[in-house]
Amino acid sequence: MMFGYWGMGGMMWLWAILFFGCGGWLWWGYRPRYYRGRRYMSMENPVEIARRRLARGKITLEEFERIKKAVETRD
Repeated sequence: MMFGYWGMGGMMWLWAILFFGCGGWLWWGYRPRYYRGRRYMSMENPVEIARRRLARGKITLEEFERIKKAVETRD
């Protein structure tokens, strides 16, 4: 049986693309959403995140207190 211009090597590439394509689809498609991409959803406490933002100077002390109070009232 002839496989056209590519010969048997072409079939090898076809199977390799199918194998890695399906593997990538399974890897990226079935992982939990918080593991997808570079920025994953954090499972950390929101107060800890706000505390780090306060330490970096990205939020003020008043904003931190507001976030902390909102989280405490939510629980």
